[in-house]
Amino acid sequence: MGTPMFNASVSDSAASAAGSYRLQVAAVIEETADARSLVLDVPSELRERFRYKPGQFLSFRVPCAGQLLTRCYSMASSPLCDPQPKVTIKRVAGGRVSNWMNQQVQVGDWLEVLPPAGHFCLENNADSDEQRPLVLFGGGSGITPVFSILKSVLHAGRRPVTLVYANRDEASVIFKDELQQLARTHEPRLEVLHLLDSVQGFVTAAQVRQLLHARRGGEYFICGPAPFMDTVESTLLDLGEPRQAIHVERFLSPPDPQPQAQQQVEHTAGQSCQSLTIELDGQAHSLAWHPGQTLLQSCRAAGLEVPASCEEGICGACMCRVEQGRTRLAHNAVLSAQELADGWTLACQSHPDTPVVRVRFPD
Repeated sequence: MGTPMFNASVSDSAASAAGSYRLQVAAVIEETADARSLVLDVPSELRERFRYKPGQFLSFRVPCAGQLLTRCYSMASSPLCDPQPKVTIKRVAGGRVSNWMNQQVQVGDWLEVLPPAGHFCLENNADSDEQRPLVLFGGGSGITPVFSILKSVLHAGRRPVTLVYANRDEASVIFKDELQQLARTHEPRLEVLHLLDSVQGFVTAAQVRQLLHARRGGEYFICGPAPFMDTVESTLLDLGEPRQAIHVERFLSPPDPQPQAQQQVEHTAGQSCQSLTIELDGQAHSLAWHPGQTLLQSCRAAGLEVPASCEEGICGACMCRVEQGRTRLAHNAVLSAQELADGWTLACQSHPDTPVVRVRFPD
């Protein structure tokens, strides 16, 4: 892989292609043998654009072998107590971007970054729900968004917090020293429980049930390897915890960009749409639709400013709900089977597939 650096000055931090910006690496922190954190310098003119919620992520565009690859990395920093955003990246076997981020990126390098996105967030202020326990499950590098939420809640509210953190072995524990310090500072409000594959084996439903024995009726955030998340989520549901109290963050690497000819074949398939209605901020807008356009493209052509970020179906920033009709989703690396069944789609990858389509963006 080449060295995709951007030799721009801070004054050259205006938006580049597809709404991304060039940010400079302010610090590199070696967390473990196979994970490191990058602290990014956000110039004053971009601070509002890069304001984020605990649990959100940044998308990076990295040139590789003539293609522009997009990867999402959660912020481990808290917007309430950390001066600069920090993403943490773990090496992935065969991962072109994750390995380059770990091996090549240094302080002073410039990276092409999209603004914060993601819905894996604690929306309610901790003070308004201070008695409801917050139970966080992190597996491996899935600790990253969970850690952002944990620090923010400890800083801003009074809710009791339990962190269940699973790793391969003790050497794999990211943020180990910080977690120890937080546990000492916020005892007994914060409880940190470590699970190690080398000691207890992989996390099982029985272990999750035991851990939750005295921690029911809470709000749950889960991020980590797919088997870990599936085990925790299914166990919570089996125990009768309401689905709306369970938040799961899933990341998949998108497919490599397709040749333009193949994209055109995909985009022109499907039925013609005669009536497209977009509900945004409580108002309904009737839009013209042209063959090949995604919902996002139709909205922009009509002058509607709808939420969007990566435009590749991997960040979820443009999530919207199909209220009438049907759409066809070209690529999806973020919506779960349940969300799809509930009518959610991604505006950047969704094409109308019935004569009448009505879509609502969340308020």
